Amino acid sequence: MMNRAQNAFEPKDSIFRGVMLAYFVLFLHVVLIFGMGALLFFFGGVIAYLPWILASAGTLVVGSAYLCWKHMKKSGKNLRQFLEDPIFQGRTVEVSLLGGFASLKLGHSQGPLTIPHVNYETPKQLQDPRVVLSEELVKLARLLKQDIITIDEFLKAKKKLIDQ
Repeated sequence: MMNRAQNAFEPKDSIFRGVMLAYFVLFLHVVLIFGMGALLFFFGGVIAYLPWILASAGTLVVGSAYLCWKHMKKSGKNLRQFLEDPIFQGRTVEVSLLGGFASLKLGHSQGPLTIPHVNYETPKQLQDPRVVLSEELVKLARLLKQDIITIDEFLKAKKKLIDQ
């Protein structure tokens, strides 16, 4: 019975964990920025220590790439199989290095998300010219039958419509 209660709360728990993980990553970024600021303050500049900074950043990039490769080999999948996972369907995966200085996008971009436009009015269709002509002739015949126009006016209008 306890197992069912745990399953009921599992989606909320995973959302909470995801949000907390995002906050933890944000906190680590803030710590990194303060750490870089302290290094600059104590060591007096970036230029003198640029090779060390680049070497440590390169080591972090290579180390994280190695860990990803090791995880892929352990699970027996390649990069394409990881990107075919349902969680990545319809999404673009972007890998950014050095704060976005260098980035790599994997996947298909579908453009910006938009609200689909629904047209509720009926589409307008062009009528066949023969149908239009017959409708006009019927209108003229009604006008003649109601004695609104004379026979001469009817014949002139009929000739004009047929000659068009």
